[in-house]
Amino acid sequence: AGIDRVGASHEPRWKKSCIFPAKNTKQERVTAAGMGVCKTVTLLTAVGAAVLAMYMYSSMPPEVTEPGKAVMFKAVFIPFNLIGSTYEALGYGAKADLLRKIGVRPALLVSDSHLDITDTSFSGVQVRVYKPRAGQEAAKGNKMAGLMYFHGGGWVLSSVYAYDPLVGRIAKETGTVVVSVEYRLAPKHKFPVPFEDCITATEHFLQHASEYGVDPTRIGVVGDSSGGNLAAAVALKLAQDKTKLPPLKLQALVNPALQAFDFQTPSYVRGHTHYVNLPPKLMIGFWIKYLNNNMTLIDTFSSNGHTAALRKSHFATYVDRHLLNDSLPKVTPEDVSIDLPDDIKDILNPYYAPLMAEDADLSGLPNTYIVVCGIDVLRDDGIMYAKRLEMAGVQVKLAHYPSGFHGIMTMNLALKHFEFEIGKQMLQGVVAFVR
Repeated sequence: AGIDRVGASHEPRWKKSCIFPAKNTKQERVTAAGMGVCKTVTLLTAVGAAVLAMYMYSSMPPEVTEPGKAVMFKAVFIPFNLIGSTYEALGYGAKADLLRKIGVRPALLVSDSHLDITDTSFSGVQVRVYKPRAGQEAAKGNKMAGLMYFHGGGWVLSSVYAYDPLVGRIAKETGTVVVSVEYRLAPKHKFPVPFEDCITATEHFLQHASEYGVDPTRIGVVGDSSGGNLAAAVALKLAQDKTKLPPLKLQALVNPALQAFDFQTPSYVRGHTHYVNLPPKLMIGFWIKYLNNNMTLIDTFSSNGHTAALRKSHFATYVDRHLLNDSLPKVTPEDVSIDLPDDIKDILNPYYAPLMAEDADLSGLPNTYIVVCGIDVLRDDGIMYAKRLEMAGVQVKLAHYPSGFHGIMTMNLALKHFEFEIGKQMLQGVVAFVR
């Protein structure tokens, strides 16, 4: 203290730092601004991630199978869905169009030595045929069984290409010739076009089964989600058909969408707070795109405003809560005028919504296998249909997986590492039923 050093400045340090600060260079100011932006982005990302994590966990059903894997899947699903919604909101086009553009078209399973795979047309409908090579039946000189497969995707998404691995696996494990149908998609092709494509392809296969080494009396239909809807509708149509086509041997419906009358069933109500990948309004949106593509109807449908005048009609008995819980009173139908607007009247058409079929029309259906998951807005559709088929005298088996969620059987088609044990069990159940 008090000692002067050679060359040392006598100006107090507080003067240098407080009264006469050094001027920042332009580069320093840019660097500081950049650091500020980075900190802001980092903070917003952290907050966004925290909010997303809280949302995922709060809406994740506590009983879900393999919760860690389910959370990771939901972390992929939510942003992907948000991007699609933003794309649509900004006027670039429909969310479904974007998702279809992003989708990948896998190559043929040419490396599979157990299958002959052919892309062809059945009466103008594009199909992919999977034929097992040298199956047990063929080795005995017998004709094989056949299946029609209708893919899911809300009548709006997916394709035979996306379902290539699953359908090929079903063909191999059942020793069955499987025809996967590339039906035209909504909203460009609304009801009844997808249904008509499926019925046309199925009738063609029944008529030309021998060309594929198939016994026409051993052909069934299988579908998941919206494909389960189409499979059920095809089975209904053929059961009522007065032509000489052989009747279907079976139908297997996995997480099927079967009615657009009541969107306040217990499984839909719970889906508003607990779901993995199919919240109620997304499913209702699919129904509307398939019907008329008037998306302004979502809130009306969600609150059952579209069927408020039909709550005492005989159609209400087809989705009676008594079918889910026999301790509840049955709906007593009244003579109600059925007067729906033209653009939504098809919600009562059983080929659009198979649960709307008359009891007498259900009695002619083939042996049926229905798969439902506890965490799925469509759970109650499947349970009600199984109950009504049983009451109509149809041989039916209901497989209920309480901790499973919608689409779990086909989950690894989108993301190869997201195969769930329950999904494997569900597929094996379908395979065993077909065998």
